[in-house]
Amino acid sequence: MSSSVRLLPVAVSIFVFLSAGSESAAAKPSKASGPSYSLRSARRADAVDRVATVLEVTGVLQSPHKGKIERSKMNVEARVVYDERTLEVPDGPGGPLRSVRHYDEAEAAIKLAKRKLTPELRPKRRLMAVEIDQAKITLFSPRGRLTRDELDLVDLPANSLLLDRFLPGQPVAQGDAWEHDDDLILATLGLERLTKNTVRSTLEEVNAKWATISMSGRVEGATGGVTSRTEVKGKYRFNRKTRRIDWFGLLVHEDRDVGHIAPGLEVVARLRMQIAPASEKSTERLSGAAFDDLPLRPSGELTQLVYEPRDGGWRFEHDRRWFLTGDDRRLAFFRFVDRGDFIAQCNVAAVGPVKPGKQATLEQFQKDIQTALGEGFGEFVSAGQKANDQDYRVLRVVVRGTSSGLPIEWHYYLVADEHGRQVAFTFTVEGPLAERLGDLDRQIVASLRFDKPEVALSSRQRAVGSGQ
Repeated sequence: MSSSVRLLPVAVSIFVFLSAGSESAAAKPSKASGPSYSLRSARRADAVDRVATVLEVTGVLQSPHKGKIERSKMNVEARVVYDERTLEVPDGPGGPLRSVRHYDEAEAAIKLAKRKLTPELRPKRRLMAVEIDQAKITLFSPRGRLTRDELDLVDLPANSLLLDRFLPGQPVAQGDAWEHDDDLILATLGLERLTKNTVRSTLEEVNAKWATISMSGRVEGATGGVTSRTEVKGKYRFNRKTRRIDWFGLLVHEDRDVGHIAPGLEVVARLRMQIAPASEKSTERLSGAAFDDLPLRPSGELTQLVYEPRDGGWRFEHDRRWFLTGDDRRLAFFRFVDRGDFIAQCNVAAVGPVKPGKQATLEQFQKDIQTALGEGFGEFVSAGQKANDQDYRVLRVVVRGTSSGLPIEWHYYLVADEHGRQVAFTFTVEGPLAERLGDLDRQIVASLRFDKPEVALSSRQRAVGSGQ
């Protein structure tokens, strides 16, 4: 899919929620005396909830084009419904949280100019595990690797596993307000760092059934190496019988600069979340016996993402710090962003098949590279050929040179299988940053897998039949 699919998390990481309450009420504690109420959550391990979330985002994207900024209207509507079983709740504040979910619905409609995208979650990936450790939230499927689109679809702001941390740590009276720490806001909004956080909640009303709480404030920070400015207003409801938050909403306005991996944003986002005890059938579906043999803690292997071109035929796995910024049927562009720094770019292209035994030699590959780089070519650092563990023929050439006056290192790969199918990778990194790239280029290339010929043919036929 096109990188435009990332409008969901980009707009999403804009953070959402339905409006409520006045800003002045959220900022000032009441001077009147009154009874205090404990709003401590009764969430426990093995509790199973039914969660339904609706997200709506409207606004404008700002994309650089020929030295100017182009503005495009965008609209996102997403709905996810899942059962969630809590696996771990910490004894004290700030400890790790874990859960496992089964998604019954996970879909979105993204409209940008004349395009409409509808990412979905594959049936085999509807079981999802979640871990929250301080400000870091990790979602993954124990049954296999997700695509970027799938991860973006389920990695919504205000994660339901996180909501209890909005509650006050001590009894409060009506009109009392409390602040929220940076880790909670980082995790809620999906930011990487904060420079300003004035978000606070206020106990607005209490009756026999519910305690109603408003929230507001301003957040300034950064994600993907770019600045984000966000105004937050929200409301949530604490059920005094179940002692759980059963409704959460927020309205957010975000202004985000153009970044390394995404356009700039001026958006308003709304999210509404309802939480209720799950049915007996849902509870049985998420019983321990349903996933006793599955890994429910994140690992480097399970958190890898998988990329497959539209027409299929081959795929590879990659670290989550690689972001797809554009693709078509034969060419894809990725950028590696680490802790806000743009480190490297990877271009991946399907190369026309050749007859077995007729592939380019290493010497010819080097010659083609030197010709393509022209005056930017400096020197060959290394060049080699080998057969990998899939018995694919792999050519690898490393070149140093210059581009726009900067020292650049290029890592070129040409991978071919026994049937003559070929995929080429070009990794580009500024010389001083090559160490931070490490061996991630080798990992991507080593994970490449071609479909069996009959599977690849079937995929192409389906693509032609659907008019893709």
